[in-house]
Amino acid sequence: MAVVANFFGKVVKALPVLALKVGTILLLIFTLGLFSGYLVATMQVSPLVFLIPIVAMFVMWYKLDEGVLVLVFLTLLVVFFPEAVEGIIGGLL
Repeated sequence: MAVVANFFGKVVKALPVLALKVGTILLLIFTLGLFSGYLVATMQVSPLVFLIPIVAMFVMWYKLDEGVLVLVFLTLLVVFFPEAVEGIIGGLL
């Protein structure tokens, strides 16, 4: 019984540290999102950049390697050929 009490005592002591780590990572993610949104707005970058991780996540759900490949391919495609990608998306819609 003492082993269980010691385990939960250590878990309770570790919770604030874990919350700090999770909060820091979330703040980093939100800051990067804010910064990327600002860059898209000010540098006239195509907003299609925001669809890249969403598409890659759907592919990664089933196959991790192919999802990473899709992420890299779509990023390069939108960065180097934004007009062509916008034309393809406009034709599909």
